[in-house]
Amino acid sequence: METQERRLQLLENFIYLVIWVVVLVMPLWDINQLENTSEVDWKSAFHAWKMICPLLILFLVNNYILLPFLLIRKKSWLYLLFTICAVGLTIIVSIRNMNGQEMHGRDMHGNRPPWENRDREQVRGERPPMIPERMQRPDPGGFRLPPFIAPHFLIAILIIGVNMAIKFLFKSIRDDHRMKSLKKQTSEAELAYLKHQINPHFFMNTLNNIHALIDIDKGKAQKTVLELSKIMRYVLYDASLPSVPLHKEIHFLSNYIELMKIRYTEQVDIRISLPGEIPNTQIPPLLFISFLENAFKHGISYKNESFIHLSMEIKDQELHCLIVNSHFNAKGTGDTGIGLENTRRRLRLLYDTNYTLHIENKDDQYRVLMIIPIQL
Repeated sequence: METQERRLQLLENFIYLVIWVVVLVMPLWDINQLENTSEVDWKSAFHAWKMICPLLILFLVNNYILLPFLLIRKKSWLYLLFTICAVGLTIIVSIRNMNGQEMHGRDMHGNRPPWENRDREQVRGERPPMIPERMQRPDPGGFRLPPFIAPHFLIAILIIGVNMAIKFLFKSIRDDHRMKSLKKQTSEAELAYLKHQINPHFFMNTLNNIHALIDIDKGKAQKTVLELSKIMRYVLYDASLPSVPLHKEIHFLSNYIELMKIRYTEQVDIRISLPGEIPNTQIPPLLFISFLENAFKHGISYKNESFIHLSMEIKDQELHCLIVNSHFNAKGTGDTGIGLENTRRRLRLLYDTNYTLHIENKDDQYRVLMIIPIQL
């Protein structure tokens, strides 16, 4: 986050630097083009830079003081007041520079002004051409601004306007990055919370199974504890990561099914169909365990034949997971528990709408189809 903002700040300053380098180089190019010479008239260039200098100072004050400390902090009236003062001071300094240049009796190219030449002609006795009275413009009288104030004012306003546009463009980009980062942090925090809710929920169900086995077969209970230790290692270490290899998640599901087989032996028709070749890809951990737990919790009956079928396959960069089980629990529909609801929320946070979760419960059969995108 900080690195991204630093890069944007450097890019913004680089754009300002390029613009002002072009502005400062233009007098050299213009002078050479006008005089049709390859030599640089440094004196004329110096006079041009002297006129540009107040505008550069206006930009620096506006960019690094007025905009960040007043306008961006919602102090609009103070910004307007100080900007008017800064523009006025810039125009005054520019006029003083221009007057100082004229007092030396030279223009930007070192030539005398035309009116001095006319005065000299009059001294020699040459009369200037007479202008008919009807062609002479009457003097309107009153106060008139010098004609060179308007260009300076427009240039100053243009500099401030362009500066504001670039500043707020990069501010908008930075705000957008901050919002995305904040949204990502919020999503990660919620995902971690949901995942940590699944862990105790999973262990509670497994410990209940072990408790039931102790009364039935102590030997099986000991074997179950051993299998549970393998599962705990995955849940406590690997599942704490944002993503895990697909083969580890499949191995975890296989271990869980083996754990359940110890308890239910031949009472349940358990079938597993997995991909022949598991690609080296990453997926979020613990996405399927809640539905598999739900199958063993609500899909087994000691009076009727029961089945649980799990199949996984990869199609067109998508992982298809289908769990079909018998369903005998009339009260619990199997899709209202903490684990299932958390899985739904995790899928929305992880994939937005780019996933499929279809749950169907009819004719004593419960079907869950989950399709998530993967990168091969």
